[in-house]
Amino acid sequence: MHAPYVISGALTTIFRPEERLLSKGHEKALGVGEEVRIRIIDKVGADWAKVYGILLPEPNVPVVITSVKVKPFGAIEPIDFVGSTPDVQDRESLKIQLGYIYNFASEELCSNLWITRTTFQYVLKPLSPKAAP
Repeated sequence: MHAPYVISGALTTIFRPEERLLSKGHEKALGVGEEVRIRIIDKVGADWAKVYGILLPEPNVPVVITSVKVKPFGAIEPIDFVGSTPDVQDRESLKIQLGYIYNFASEELCSNLWITRTTFQYVLKPLSPKAAP
C-alpha cells in the first residue's frame, strides 16, 4: 500500500501514461503551481474503456505541482524515479505498475509510449487555530 509514503511525504513523483499536458488539451493534465490532493487507488479502472478507478477516502493530502515533464517510456532514466515509491524504481517496475493501474497490456507499454512524470511538494496547512482565552 502506498498510503505511508503519502502520509510521510516521501512520495513526490508520479507517472501517468500519455502526454498529459495542458498545452495538449489533455482532460487529466495538471499544471505547475496547481494545488491538488493526493489520494490512493482502491480499485483500478481502465481509462481507455472509460472505467475509472475508485480512490480511498484517506489519505487526502494537498500538494502543489512543481514539474510536469513528458518523455517516451524508453527514455526514462534512473534519476526520474527519485521521489517515487520503492516498488517503482526502474522501467520494468514502472511498466508493471502502469499495466496494473491503467489496465495496459505489456506490449502497449513500449519504448515510444509517452509517459508524463509529475512532481509535487506537500502543502503544510496550519492546524485549526486555538480558541482565544
